Amino acid sequence: MDKKIIVLLLILGIMLSGCKISEEQTEEPVETGEQEEPIVEPEQEEIEEPEEPIEEEPAETIEPGEEKEEANATEPEKNIFKIEIDNLTLSQKDVTIERGTTVVWENKGGNVHKLTIYKQVHGLAQSPRLYKGDSFEYTFDEEGKYPYVCAIFPENIMGTITVE
Repeated sequence: MDKKIIVLLLILGIMLSGCKISEEQTEEPVETGEQEEPIVEPEQEEIEEPEEPIEEEPAETIEPGEEKEEANATEPEKNIFKIEIDNLTLSQKDVTIERGTTVVWENKGGNVHKLTIYKQVHGLAQSPRLYKGDSFEYTFDEEGKYPYVCAIFPENIMGTITVE
């Protein structure tokens, strides 16, 4: 019976010593044959505070009857027409525009799109892959009908640009 207890204590001691993890012990990397790219942390630039406080100019007052051009007035962009792609829907499918107008397709959704515009005379124009937030623009200089379609989702994303 004493031999059984001694053997049991030996086995228990071996098991406990094998489970002990020291702080110095490190895991060796396993070679997979593939090289991993090192992770490089971007350097952060320090932002310098201005030495002297910036003095603001007093606001200019305009007398009644005086007209003044507004410096920050934003005019609507001329000859730009925007179409938003939101997942599998277009904000406008079939539109009519004037010659010389630039159409901008902007991907607002999570799906990737690639537009193909079929031109009447010169074949077609293709966008790069449009990920969320990307946009593609094309200027229509000739009158006519220009069908367009997404090469990835052709049954959902298609329309026609009519140029007058």
